[in-house]
Amino acid sequence: MCRLLALVGRNPGSLLGYLDSLVEVSRCDPLLAELRGSSGCEGHSDGWGYAVVGVRGDGRALSAHYRTTLPVYEDSEGLGSLKDLARGVGAGVLIAHSRRLAEGSARTWNTHPMHYGWRGFEMWIAHNGLVNSEGLSRELGVGKLSDTTDTYYLGEYVYRRLSGVDGGELVNALRGAARYTKTAMNTLVVLYDDRRLLVAVTSYVSRERVQNPLAVEYYRLFAGGSNGSRAFFSSSIARRLGSAEELPLQTAVLVEVDLKSGRTVQGVFSLE
Repeated sequence: MCRLLALVGRNPGSLLGYLDSLVEVSRCDPLLAELRGSSGCEGHSDGWGYAVVGVRGDGRALSAHYRTTLPVYEDSEGLGSLKDLARGVGAGVLIAHSRRLAEGSARTWNTHPMHYGWRGFEMWIAHNGLVNSEGLSRELGVGKLSDTTDTYYLGEYVYRRLSGVDGGELVNALRGAARYTKTAMNTLVVLYDDRRLLVAVTSYVSRERVQNPLAVEYYRLFAGGSNGSRAFFSSSIARRLGSAEELPLQTAVLVEVDLKSGRTVQGVFSLE
């Protein structure tokens, strides 16, 4: 029950209007209210976070992240810092996640994006939906920790199946992870080392939920952007904007960013 946003490519700070929309739908999300059958205003109040990876305008590399249990709409200091940081990025990616918890309490350990970096390359993941954490923990051969979000196990599953920054491996890992989906596996994944930067956006809804029009409306992902940058975002943001390009369900969009030019190469892959 979360909302997602990714800004990818050249000068992602030029698309900060999408971030403002994320703040507003986190405060009051009409699609969440419709899904839950509520007549009131439903929001995403269990924390938020971001990760930014890329190069500054002068070519120097940067990687920054932030997580808090404050709602994004109450965190003017955190938002201001992110906007200042994003405006200085010449090329790269910004991912942001606003949380309404489904598994695991509201604490920073459970706040997204989550980081993995013990194999010589780094990965961030943010997730909306619910996956089978018990099944994933068994697959990983690790004990299921109490009060831990399912996304922790989803990220560990994907990261362990990678040998490096490789798009084919990343898509295959996400394809395997999709088998554990309970409601949805909408993810933003950033994978990088000193040479390459890949971003994967998955739009995946379980067979049970895909029969429910309200669930499909809530979990759909969209794309937009201009001036060499792409934006990927949750359906609540798309409704607020009025028009956007819908991503196909049960697919992964894979984007490679050239950090020298800011140019992006994009492909779409089935997760089934």
